[in-house]
Amino acid sequence: MTEQRERVAEFGRELREDSGPSDRSVKEIIDALRPQVQELVAKQIEVARIELTPVGRQAGVAIGLLVTGVVFLLLFLVFFFLAGMYTMNAAGFPPWASAGIIAVILLVIGGVIAGAGANALRSLDPKPHRTIQTLQQNVNWIKGQFKS
Repeated sequence: MTEQRERVAEFGRELREDSGPSDRSVKEIIDALRPQVQELVAKQIEVARIELTPVGRQAGVAIGLLVTGVVFLLLFLVFFFLAGMYTMNAAGFPPWASAGIIAVILLVIGGVIAGAGANALRSLDPKPHRTIQTLQQNVNWIKGQFKS
């Protein structure tokens, strides 16, 4: 591994000195650069993973809020239909009124929680900006090496 690093360092010195064409073959150049490219790719993947972990956590919380809101909305439907049933069958006030009040409360709670979850999902930016920027810098550097 150190031999390969030395070869890359030597190649880099040759490029900086601009001493003219190199007598190295393309295969030698690629063999010298391969370990660094592999390490670079591994580091880029690690940076992307680190950058996206907080977004994943926030998405998990937002999805949890949405699921909780959906559960409350489903309960609202159950109690809404119970209220309708009590309205048709009951001649008195208490059975359907109590079911209707519970249904309205569940609707408000479920709507607020689902709205909070939807807003949290909308505010997420899943793009790994630092990783994209670093990759663009690497591409620009490589292009610059070939122009020299």
